[in-house]
Amino acid sequence: MKRAPRMLIVEDPGLLRDALVEALSATARFELAGATDAIASARQMAVDLHADVVLTDLLLTAGSTIDLLRSLRDDTPGTRTVVLTSLRDGFAVRDALALGVSGYVLKTQSMSELMEAIESAVAGRRYLPPQLAERLEILEHQVRAPHGAGEAPGGRGLERLSPRELEVLRLVAAGHTTAEIARSLSISIKTIDTHRSNMYRKLALRNSVDLVRFASLRGIGL
Repeated sequence: MKRAPRMLIVEDPGLLRDALVEALSATARFELAGATDAIASARQMAVDLHADVVLTDLLLTAGSTIDLLRSLRDDTPGTRTVVLTSLRDGFAVRDALALGVSGYVLKTQSMSELMEAIESAVAGRRYLPPQLAERLEILEHQVRAPHGAGEAPGGRGLERLSPRELEVLRLVAAGHTTAEIARSLSISIKTIDTHRSNMYRKLALRNSVDLVRFASLRGIGL
């Protein structure tokens, strides 16, 4: 008999993780291999536990999971990743898919939809809810369009941001301080300040208040 796919949950302790553990433990469709909030050791856990799927958020208390997703994509290509997050902007979706994510699920969706996303990942298919697929299509259209044609205000500015700058922008929009962002991303406060200055210049903004307002209007970090 073929074994059930093994799952590793990388999520902050709390009600959500408890609910995920309970749901995955109660179904025969998957086998729960483990749960952790330790981003730094999650990749090795996935290897040691022979996890078929890693379920994680993009932003956790311990920081961003971007490096985790990148290492899983590059070092353990047989392990699928599914993101369960509140981030719904097109840039977050695009970046996650570029990191090899097989499923992108919003925390407002149902448990059955999450299960569907995990099963799709196991089968080698990509799962994306319709509303996010539409946002991604709009974003890609804006990127392809000539300057000013069908372009949402600020779209080109966001396109000029590097992946790391977008990562910092999401953390700023989520309310993290410079010191917290530096610890989360394992970079210096000076480097964070440099990223801020670059974002101000690229987006034609003056300060952090403008940056947070800009992000909020575009759904970044929400």
